[in-house]
Amino acid sequence: TTSNTTDTSPHHILKSHTSELLGIISNPNKLAIDLCSADLIPYAVKDNVLTTEGRSRLQKSIQLLDEVHRFLKVFNTPDSLLRFCEVLEMQHNPGLTRIADDMLKQLTVITG
Repeated sequence: TTSNTTDTSPHHILKSHTSELLGIISNPNKLAIDLCSADLIPYAVKDNVLTTEGRSRLQKSIQLLDEVHRFLKVFNTPDSLLRFCEVLEMQHNPGLTRIADDMLKQLTVITG
């Protein structure tokens, strides 16, 4: 399939912000705990992020966003993206909050 720039599904909304998210996530360990608490990633992924030695912040962030992408491919609902945005806002990082707000605005456009 070809990429459709008008695709506004929750999964596509996240995909369009992934690069920016990767540059802003400053504490992937806290994010992993919060994503797991929101049932957006499995416990095994959270444990892997928290316990694997020698991995960079970027490597951990990539793993977390990959898992959220997988989740949204299966549960591609506005509620799932809303939960993800709520987790981003809980990180108390202005950049993540701004991206969450942007994604919520895009979601509002498609859900009315």
